[in-house]
Amino acid sequence: MTCTVAALRATIPAVLALIVPACDNAPAAHVAAEQRSVSVQLEGSIAVTNVTIVDVVSGVGQTARTVVTKAGQIAAIGLRIPVPAGAVHVDGTGKFLIPGLWDMHSHNQASGVTSLELYLANGVVGTRDMGSDLEFILPLRDRIRLGQLSGPEIVAAGPVLDNAPPDWPFRHRVTNAQEARDAVRHLKKRGVDFIKVHNNTPRDVFFAIADEAPRLGLSFAGHVPFAVTIDEGAASGIKSIEHLSESRVFRECAGSVQPYDAERCRPLFHKLAANKVWQTPTLGFLRVLPDVFSGKPMPHAEYASDSLLELTRKNKEVSKLDERALSFLRSMSQTSLTVIRDMLPRGNAFLAGCDGGVPGFCLHDELEALTEAGLSPLQALQTATINPARFLGREKTQGTIAVGQRADLVLLDADPLTAVRNTRRIAAVIVGGRVLSRGDIGRMTSARRRRTP
Repeated sequence: MTCTVAALRATIPAVLALIVPACDNAPAAHVAAEQRSVSVQLEGSIAVTNVTIVDVVSGVGQTARTVVTKAGQIAAIGLRIPVPAGAVHVDGTGKFLIPGLWDMHSHNQASGVTSLELYLANGVVGTRDMGSDLEFILPLRDRIRLGQLSGPEIVAAGPVLDNAPPDWPFRHRVTNAQEARDAVRHLKKRGVDFIKVHNNTPRDVFFAIADEAPRLGLSFAGHVPFAVTIDEGAASGIKSIEHLSESRVFRECAGSVQPYDAERCRPLFHKLAANKVWQTPTLGFLRVLPDVFSGKPMPHAEYASDSLLELTRKNKEVSKLDERALSFLRSMSQTSLTVIRDMLPRGNAFLAGCDGGVPGFCLHDELEALTEAGLSPLQALQTATINPARFLGREKTQGTIAVGQRADLVLLDADPLTAVRNTRRIAAVIVGGRVLSRGDIGRMTSARRRRTP
């Protein structure tokens, strides 16, 4: 395996932005040999009985319910409804049922195909891939959709459109507005789900993408480029901003008052909310980055793929961050908690995403970090359930537990509205018309556990 890592800029505020995943570049059709092929049977029924349904919109629990699925959809919900003959029975007594979780900032090529089942084992039924090579991510996405491969659904951008150095991975280099429009048309023809921009996307390229992508029915998301202000980004039509764009969401509006001034930033926060710009803050990743770069193992490293561990090692080796830089990152991570607490009452909406963490496990870390930033357990749970559905325009088919919705469900041993960390206490996962029992989940995680990190 060969990993390419781009050099970091010397300026401290840019350091997080330039840590770029770059591993495991083999096409999915080849790498998939490492992953067990599956044949999903969607026609059968599953019945979860005597369970408490967690309404992720209202926060109200519906007790003693039976949920019946058929052909991968929820067919019936009620107090005393018959269980179809031949249905797979799941006893929900004393347990809580939530919609399947989504990781809205993943890099599947960086973590590798062998990590796909870690998502499912952790109740993550979907991911938004924020940068991978086309020949890797599109076949992988399509094989999962067809039921040929076991893994979460993937919504994919393909390569990032920017003008980063040639050795940066997962990029389609564009240098001017015309190249940007051509690139958007090419990616649309290839079948990507949205367009990703980054820090080194030139100014004219960014605004050309902002014009061309909607013409073709594509949204665009990512980092607000260095050549564009956050205020301009807020008005551009960008669908989501990642990592609070490496603290620029609150540092630019603060002006000379650093690191943050709530009153100065209030108008920008209102503008972001009014323009329906979603935020994917990746708080967990921000928090662990300084520790990892100081030599500590990443959380859940025992489940990390070889490619992810190599990526982390290379990034640490290339970055050469001194204590001043690490201290800055820690400060920005802490300030981000206050910023989110201030953005929330202004109407800003959030998505849960991991970025460079160990697939599946890191999403639960992110949900806990969001509660530390002031979100209630319900609001944190929404960032991985109903909010992704709203972001993707799929409220009618996913994100809640209702008749007609997709039967992507997670059965928990404890109430996540009491403490969001209870999302880790998974008894079963229902996805793609099949049940992953506690035993299945144990086998899936054990198969990915290494003896030494």
